[in-house]
Amino acid sequence: MPDSPVAESELPVALPRLRQALADLARSAQEVDPARCQGLIVFGLAREAALLRLAPEAVARLSMQITERLRAALRPADRLYALGEWEWLIVLPNLPSSAPVHLAMLKFRRVFYQPPLAIGGVEVGLNAVCGASLSPEHGDDPLHLVQSARIAALTACRSGDWVAVYDPAMEQDSVQQSSLIAELQRDLAENALALYLQPQVDVATGRCTHAEALLRWRRHNGDWVQPPLTIATIERGGLRHAFNRWLFQAAAVTLAQLRDAGVETGLSINITANDLLDPEMPDLVAQALALWHLPAERLCLEITETVAVEESQEVADVLHRLRSQGVRLAIDDFGTGYAGMSYLQQLPVQEVKIDRRFVTPIADSMREREIIRSITSLAHSMGLRIVAEGVETQAVMDWLGELGCTAAQGYLHSRALPLPEFIAWWEAREAAPG
Repeated sequence: MPDSPVAESELPVALPRLRQALADLARSAQEVDPARCQGLIVFGLAREAALLRLAPEAVARLSMQITERLRAALRPADRLYALGEWEWLIVLPNLPSSAPVHLAMLKFRRVFYQPPLAIGGVEVGLNAVCGASLSPEHGDDPLHLVQSARIAALTACRSGDWVAVYDPAMEQDSVQQSSLIAELQRDLAENALALYLQPQVDVATGRCTHAEALLRWRRHNGDWVQPPLTIATIERGGLRHAFNRWLFQAAAVTLAQLRDAGVETGLSINITANDLLDPEMPDLVAQALALWHLPAERLCLEITETVAVEESQEVADVLHRLRSQGVRLAIDDFGTGYAGMSYLQQLPVQEVKIDRRFVTPIADSMREREIIRSITSLAHSMGLRIVAEGVETQAVMDWLGELGCTAAQGYLHSRALPLPEFIAWWEAREAAPG
């Protein structure tokens, strides 16, 4: 006989999820006693046929039982989060050493097995696996620490040991990957990365009043690293916080150099939703701008990876602090994924950037033209600046004027340029008649 549906009254209070965990970890990192450490444990179930065959009602009941067992095994200061259908995160703050982490993993596995879990009176024979990471031993970036604990859990499952603490050797980085991370770390410290500027041209006047700063990295052997690989290396090496410190200072220096050259343009830089979980970020931005005596409105932060930003109150607080400082905010890739009307209602943004996938075909596609017309109508009603990305032909540019876009960015006007070339391009455009 199939399990009856889980009554609403039987369900535990929903656990906070990954984004809340990252926000809490970022905040607690500021409060940790340097003499103590923090442990992260990823607790999960090994993927087995018996698990994958469970009916939805059984999944709900089993997940509820496991959650309650884990919750009962926690100390008052410990925190529990849901990472996925069969994956939980336990944060153990204020530990005297790494030793309690291993003991805690054994404890969580013990409460999982005793007494045996059962669905409809039938015991469920499943295996639990635990992986752990430690802060600051394995870094201080919250997402990197969670990923490290997951890697430890994967290793523990494959080896059949079922518990493991993260070790960098688990990733089996190739010599080339390890070398790339080490070189990037050195180049960040030595300010050896660069920002290239791609103009944003006003659709109505043809003037350039803004630009986007795009990351460029040239290795010591002369090879250019593709931006996606650079970002992946930053994440893999746990260098996101160090990179952001460099990025905010580099953007401020670039704005100061533009000002000194008489080029009064604003500048956009890209940040991720995870960056917004760092409560220090508004202070870092403010310090960089103050150091170079720059008005905050000259800087725009484009929020990328805007999946479920509004789920975290910490993210909302960071955004409002940035706006209170005068920094402009933009939603990148608007119209894709989760970046939609709710973002305009909930986030203090002043700009939307329409994704190139809608822009490129507008000369030939009425459907894309109507999508852009709807976006621009909504954005104009809220007083927002509208930037179209991926503009490569004059026909597209003409349509953007018809559809009400504010600015255009793309190869029609210029590729991303080193700062001296951008200044020369801007001066030539300003001097051109008409």
